This record gives sequence, structure tokens and C-alpha cells, in this order.
Amino acid sequence: MKYLPRKSLNYASLTQQCVACWAAHRKTRMFADYRSRNSWCLPKSTRDDELMKDDGDQRWISYLKARGYPDVRYISSGMEGAVYLLVAETLVAKVWYSAEESPLLLLQKFYSELRLAGQEKIRTPQIVEVRNVDGTIVTIEKFLSGSPLQSELSAKVSDVSSRAIRAVCNVLHVMRSVDPPPSLQCMSILGEPTPLWQSAKCWSDAIHSVLVKRVERFRASLQASVDDMDEVMSAVAKFLRSRDSYPMGVIHGDVCGANIMVDKDFLPTSVLDFGFMTMRGDVAFDASISSAVLDMYGPCARRIEERVTKFFQQELGYPRDVLLAYRAVYSLLTSNAYSSNGTDGHFHWCVDMLSRRDVRAALGM
Repeated sequence: MKYLPRKSLNYASLTQQCVACWAAHRKTRMFADYRSRNSWCLPKSTRDDELMKDDGDQRWISYLKARGYPDVRYISSGMEGAVYLLVAETLVAKVWYSAEESPLLLLQKFYSELRLAGQEKIRTPQIVEVRNVDGTIVTIEKFLSGSPLQSELSAKVSDVSSRAIRAVCNVLHVMRSVDPPPSLQCMSILGEPTPLWQSAKCWSDAIHSVLVKRVERFRASLQASVDDMDEVMSAVAKFLRSRDSYPMGVIHGDVCGANIMVDKDFLPTSVLDFGFMTMRGDVAFDASISSAVLDMYGPCARRIEERVTKFFQQELGYPRDVLLAYRAVYSLLTSNAYSSNGTDGHFHWCVDMLSRRDVRAALGM
């Protein structure tokens, strides 16, 4: 049987304009939730484009100045929140667009345990304080030095530099050597209400349980876009069971250029933004995702993916089929992470991945 992406959803047909719209949609959606919960400083007349301008939200700057940080300045905004420098080379504040206090307190504990476990080769965030400001969460964190690896990745449209690939590989190598802290057992992924390992006895039970819940929740959009969904689900379940005997470690879940800081020699200095899909599990999952997402939407994305995959095979020792199969797992887990009806670019990317011949062959289909 030949497996081909449906023409209407073929990733190759997505234009650069569509990709740009998707990126704007993700950010706007986060700001919409932020607006609804942040009534104390956002009057109804405030427009989203005023909030998203490059100098940050002046109301938060005023708030932080009033809390004892007179030299506060805006640094940048990401998908999860806006970051402000409080004290040069010392402290930053992160204003979360959409976050609950309890998960961030657990993340604070996780970071502390990670440091106590002796993970010192690459620095990780250190949350000093978690504040709830009228429903908006603000974390005060230690400053992490370095330059974003994403700057190097964005420098070339047609390729990724060898030093950038090496930097990502170095992070993955360090992370897979870290023993999972106890708090990791209590953490959930993708905003799910229950901890991943709450009642699971093995990796396949833990991750498959969440996968099934999410697929059922969004089955309508997936079923309409992916051929032979039931067969895909069965193949994924079988693959996950085959990975239960492998060592379990710390999975970051989003080791990409935006979350890696490097020094002038392109050696990783820190890795950021744990939490979105951080879990205890088969560390090959992290390598699979990283090799696929360094360039998801560029004109040479598939060629870059192939190059990074081969590099990770050689340097980290993961079989190609394992890296490909885990991309199907990732696609099923996250296809509707940014929209419930499958109208965004990430959904299209996931559908294309689930329909690829090589991915399905890796699953034994």
C-alpha cells in the first residue's frame, strides 16, 4: 500500500504567508488569554499590537519598577511569556501569558532538584520566586548568560551550520546523562490535568495514555486529515512497548535553537524553557524531535531534517527508525496543541509527518 499525504493538506503546498499567519496566530492566541486574565493592567481599549510591540508592556515595566527594580527593561517575548531584565547579569522576570501557579511551583522544585543532582555542565533556569499578580503569574529567575542559538539557525535559509547542529547534539548528550529528579514523576505535559506517571508502571503506558486522550479529544480533525488513523495508532502503541526496556531519563521536550544559549565558541551554556513537554521517559524522543524541528517550515526543511537525523544517528547512536517513529508519537501528541480544529500550520506539519512513507515504514506499516 502507498501512503501519500492528502493533497489539500500537503505541507509542500503551504506558502510562506500561511506559515507567517500560523506564527502570528500562536502568539495572538497566547495574548488573548493573557488579556482576559490580566484586567488589572489591560483596559478594554488596549490593542494586541500595542502589547506585542518590541519595547514590551509598559504597565509591567511600571509594576516591576514599583517592586524595587528601577532599571528594569524589556528583553524579548516568546510563546509562553515576556522577559524583563531586572538586575544586569543577575535577575530577570518572566510574565507568563497563560500559566497556573501550581505547575510553576512544581517546575521551580524540578529545577532545584536538577541542580542538586549534579547537572552542572549546562546551566538550567533557577526560579527564585513565583508571584501571582491578580491571576497573571510572574516568575523571578536567575539571569542566564549567552546568545540564543536561534540567531545562528536563522542566518541561513538553505542550511544549518555544523556548529549549530553540534551545539544541539551536545545538549542532548548532557541531558540523557541526568538522572530524573523525583519531582518529574508529578509533572504533567501539554497542559493535561494529571501527572504523566500518575498510575503508569512503564513508559509506554504513561505516554500512550496521554496520546490516546488527546487523539480522542481531537479525533474529528485528525480522522479527516490522516488516512488509516486506527492502523497508525496500533503501530504507535506497538512501537512504544518496544521501548520500555531502554533507560529512562529526563526529556526536555523542546530542545531547539530558541531554547539553547551558547558562548562565543558555540558551546552550549544553558538550556531554557522546560515544562511544555518535560517528562521522564525514553531520551531518544528528545533527539527525534530536535532533529525534526530545527527547521520546520523553511524551503529546505526536509533536507535539513535528513542531515540532522544522520548526524544524531552517528553521534548519539539512535537508530534511524526510532527517530522517525517518535516523530509520529510527537505529531499525535501535539497536532492540536495550538488550535482545537486543526487550522494552524503546526497541525498541517503533523499531518504531513503522520502521512510520510518513511515514518510509516519505521512504524512497521
